[in-house]
Amino acid sequence: MKKVFIVLISLILLLGVTGCGNKNDFSVGDKSTVEVVDKYVVFDLDEETLTNGSASVLLRNDSEYNVSYGTPYELEIKEDGEWHKINVELFFTMPLMSLEPGESIDLEFNWAESYGELAKGEYRIIKSVTVESTSPEKIYVAAEFTIKE
Repeated sequence: MKKVFIVLISLILLLGVTGCGNKNDFSVGDKSTVEVVDKYVVFDLDEETLTNGSASVLLRNDSEYNVSYGTPYELEIKEDGEWHKINVELFFTMPLMSLEPGESIDLEFNWAESYGELAKGEYRIIKSVTVESTSPEKIYVAAEFTIKE
């Protein structure tokens, strides 16, 4: 009985040390190679919704073509004036959504489970979309933000 109690207390202490409120449960990776395209699509973070674990971003199709997108996204961090990948394992479902010209949607991003709560710093959300023109073009859009606390 004493051994069971010691094991139980040890597990509780281990979970308490590793699982609660950790910030930045990731390592910074290589310099980003993503080229962001500022035409066709607006990708604008709503500062009023920003927390260290989530945000809402407006995705608006300003092109004359349909724009398709899925749920995957990535966060990058700015260090020494350059964007860097963040090393985490990400899992997404793969539905495909579409916006007609002029349409928009608010997308909710909750990165706390994958990246942890973000510490003070500069970040950006990277998302790929496809502009369905006569020759479809995959582009990357980004919304930059700063965590102040």
